[in-house]
Amino acid sequence: MYQPPPYQAPPGAPRQPPGAPGYPPSQPGGGPAFYQQPAQSQPQSLYPPQQQQPQQPNFQQPPRSNQPGAFGGGYGPPQGAPAFMAPPMQQQQQIPQPPPPSAGINTAMPPPHMMRPGGPPPSQSGGFPPSGIPPSGFGSPLSKPTAPPTVQFFSTVGGTAQPIATTAGSPPLTMKTVGGGPPQMGPPGSMLGMPPPPTSQQPPGSMGGGYQPLPQLYGNAPTGLGMPSAFDSGNNLAAMGMMQPGGPTTPQNLHNPNPVNLQTHSMDPNQPQQQGQPGITGGAPLPLIEEMDLSIQCNPAFLRASVSKIVASQAQAAASRIPLGLICKPMAGDRGVTNDEIDVVDFGSTGIIRCKRCRTYINPFITWADNGRRWRCNICGMLNDVPSNYFSHLDGKGQRRDRDSRPELSRCSVEFVAPSDYMVRPPQPPVYFFVIDVSEASVASGMLSSMVAAIKDSIEELSNNSRCQIGFISFDSQVHFYNLKATLSAPQMLVVSDVADVILPLPDDLLVNLCDSKTVVMALLESLPNMFRSNSNGSQNNGGGDAGAGTCTGPALMAAKRVMQNLGGKLSLFQSSLPSIGEGALKMRENPRLLGTDREFTLLNAEDTWYKTNAIDFSRLQIAVDVYLFSPAYTDLATVSVLSKYTSGTTYYYPAFSQLRDGRRFEYDLHRALTRATAFEAVMRVRATRGIRFSNFYGNYFVRGTDLLALPNCTADSSFSLDMAYDEGVLAAQAITVQAALLYTSSAGERRIRVHTMVIPVTQSVTEMVESLDVNCAMNILSKQAVDIAQKTGMDNARSRVHQTTVEILKFAMSGGGIANQQMYGGMNQQYRGQYQQQQAAPAADTPLPASLLLLPLYSMSLQKCLVIRGGGDVRVDERAYFQLLLHNMDIDESKVFIYPRMFSIHDMGAEIGLPADNAGDEGDDCPTAGPFRVRLPSILNLTYERLQSDGIFLMENGHDLFMWIGRAVNPAILSTLFNEKSLENVDMTTLSICAENSDFSSRVAAVVAALRSDRKGRYMQLHFIREGDGYAEAYFARFLIEDRANFTGGNLTYNEYYSHLMRALAGLPG
Repeated sequence: MYQPPPYQAPPGAPRQPPGAPGYPPSQPGGGPAFYQQPAQSQPQSLYPPQQQQPQQPNFQQPPRSNQPGAFGGGYGPPQGAPAFMAPPMQQQQQIPQPPPPSAGINTAMPPPHMMRPGGPPPSQSGGFPPSGIPPSGFGSPLSKPTAPPTVQFFSTVGGTAQPIATTAGSPPLTMKTVGGGPPQMGPPGSMLGMPPPPTSQQPPGSMGGGYQPLPQLYGNAPTGLGMPSAFDSGNNLAAMGMMQPGGPTTPQNLHNPNPVNLQTHSMDPNQPQQQGQPGITGGAPLPLIEEMDLSIQCNPAFLRASVSKIVASQAQAAASRIPLGLICKPMAGDRGVTNDEIDVVDFGSTGIIRCKRCRTYINPFITWADNGRRWRCNICGMLNDVPSNYFSHLDGKGQRRDRDSRPELSRCSVEFVAPSDYMVRPPQPPVYFFVIDVSEASVASGMLSSMVAAIKDSIEELSNNSRCQIGFISFDSQVHFYNLKATLSAPQMLVVSDVADVILPLPDDLLVNLCDSKTVVMALLESLPNMFRSNSNGSQNNGGGDAGAGTCTGPALMAAKRVMQNLGGKLSLFQSSLPSIGEGALKMRENPRLLGTDREFTLLNAEDTWYKTNAIDFSRLQIAVDVYLFSPAYTDLATVSVLSKYTSGTTYYYPAFSQLRDGRRFEYDLHRALTRATAFEAVMRVRATRGIRFSNFYGNYFVRGTDLLALPNCTADSSFSLDMAYDEGVLAAQAITVQAALLYTSSAGERRIRVHTMVIPVTQSVTEMVESLDVNCAMNILSKQAVDIAQKTGMDNARSRVHQTTVEILKFAMSGGGIANQQMYGGMNQQYRGQYQQQQAAPAADTPLPASLLLLPLYSMSLQKCLVIRGGGDVRVDERAYFQLLLHNMDIDESKVFIYPRMFSIHDMGAEIGLPADNAGDEGDDCPTAGPFRVRLPSILNLTYERLQSDGIFLMENGHDLFMWIGRAVNPAILSTLFNEKSLENVDMTTLSICAENSDFSSRVAAVVAALRSDRKGRYMQLHFIREGDGYAEAYFARFLIEDRANFTGGNLTYNEYYSHLMRALAGLPG
């Protein structure tokens, strides 16, 4: 295992919307009551009502636009609105309306997946998968057989499993009983001779919501795995939880081959430094901002901060309530083993140049001293000597004369070739191992066929790497191993029936070189669907009853871990039902009565510690786990997804999987997961200038020590968010430097260190910080904080926190904290009591919002109605757990459109829509575009039912799904050219597809859909067709019309009403 140095990383960018009334979506405890009249026509306050004030504030009315496609559009239902829409709110005295958005809306998007809440099942002809609340209990685990089961050998020639006789002339494999013990195995509980990892010790920390330092190292690293001595040294090595090969098992006695750095100072930012000792919080002078070249900017795709200027005063920053943090996507834009944005630097015999105190990598923002013979670190201020063979004279501006020819001095992102002292074992080959549920449910749904198709499609690309290794295990109520030795004419299946003590029948032939065994691997893939076509083992009915034996997911995972433990790699788990046999068996704990209550959050946390314990062990062994879930019933996603959460893997969810409906999405997702750029055996650390630290992390990872992220796999889609916190009352630095370092092994077998560095200027004016806010980045961070609160204390508290934070940010900005001259509060060293008093004052009614905060009210309301924290009982447990996990791993472009989806009008789009911007019209216009060819998109509409028309077609994207809403009165000519259907009556909507070749119009519609998908490479956005009046399907679509009313406490306001509610809160009046 390998690690970077101390501290942490960044994010940001903006956009536009607003709206009008609608309808109530759902009823607690049941399906969405889409056509029911709301209980109250008068909107209720979001929070407990206060005493009514006799006078209403005289707010200034913001202008509204009545132009098509503009935001706004009046109150009340549209002409001819259906009866289910709520009556318009009674006119109150001069209720303020939202401010006008800016003209153009630049957007970018995310990934989540459509799921079904509880409610009435759709018709058999189409729609969405049924909810199917399973009765209690899946099958109980099988009891251990009385006689020792045997390992059975099968040949897969001809696509069926034929038993192999075990006579002298049989294959060179000896049939062995489980009780007899396999050859070359260690004692019971060991893993191929390796000491078994401890199971009782709990790991430190949590995902995202804060963590505790590791009290002691978690188990022993396998031979050759440890912390490279050059990546970090000194006392930090113990905090990282990394073992040196052959070293002692306690961090106090870790061997450090680099004694010059073994000083007595602490690298822990929370531990005070002794007088005169070197340390990150020492008093060495830092580079001045005028000495830095701020024209060198880090690509925001790699690092992006929520503010572009940070205030020096901790008190002022806390009073502003602005979420301070960063979004880090270290491998953004990678293709294969290259990235066009990043230069590779090899220091050769010189060695990588780093600060000897804080271990910061050399970067463009350091300064030079003694005519270029020494350089000052911009993180801790220490002066470091320049190696003689790296010396260069300075120019008249104090910069090196060779600066432009050295990427590490002129580029914010660079990659260093890691020398041998950054390795504790040779770089390992890329390993792909598949653990496949072959129960009756997997075969019947078509999952097995789709999986085989996706792997076969990826084999050619994977085999381009001559080092790549591959292996397979399948399971139902038994575990099936596959001998893929290159010398075999056909693969052999070996069955182990004792899942209580699974052995490895052929340890050396279960993981093979793909190039050598490609023919045998392809033969296995061809045979798999037929081999289990009539399988009845492991089947379960939708209610969880024992219709068969159940599935032994845990024993299969443990067997895969033993196969992969010496190399690490990527493990892909395919699961079609709730695990029910052996270790890792789960219970049916979904309780519809808890949905929408203050106890719902208990279902969103993992119940069985087995998954977390083994996930941390997988991480220690450098194994990342990708989880693919397909069950039509409850599958306890909150627990099973822990496997990917702590191993830097990914969870994919296809509820009630159908090959016809979901096959294309699943095949795309699996193919991308196998072929996208991937860093193996990675660790990442993010540093910041003294005075700033990173308090929380969000994403899929495991924290070692206090700030080292262990990432067995880091991909081009991996994204991490970090909360920034002050360590000093007043920052001494004039600029905060943030540096993220990722140490990893490329798929080509090279050890690399990717370094991203950015600078955030420090300002004495909190006004400047407020004005520099990146609202999209801030909402990304705030949404992840809200999810953490929801998982700990419930959705109501999460929504309250979002609303209250919004009120306090706006109040601070409008009452002088962000508008008035900050000099009235005194200099850096003065008390801020006066500022606090003014901050509490109510803003004037006509005080405008700062430009950076114009979208904050809209995004705040949207987040409160988002699936991750919305109230009511229409979001199933697995669905909510999936979207919460998804949001934790979203970058800014993804979260922006997930929180506030985009809706387009298709039926009336102009002739230039769907064509590349370079070939149609002026590039300077505000028309939104998507995709690498900048395909023009239709104008963006408000997310309200008022915008829908029965004679129209509307397209919506939320970054995870695409929805096409089709009115009942659409022109038959449009239906014919788009779908080859003159009418959609009695048509199965799951079979529809856009016929791009029919006409210019249909080809441009298809181009718009393709362009939106190309912006969301991480996951395939499936297009769902919604017919007007299709009960459940339309109700599901309605959940994303967030400017309308929702039927839960805190969500029963339209956007206009919510904006008025905010203004009342700012004025200190009851809502």
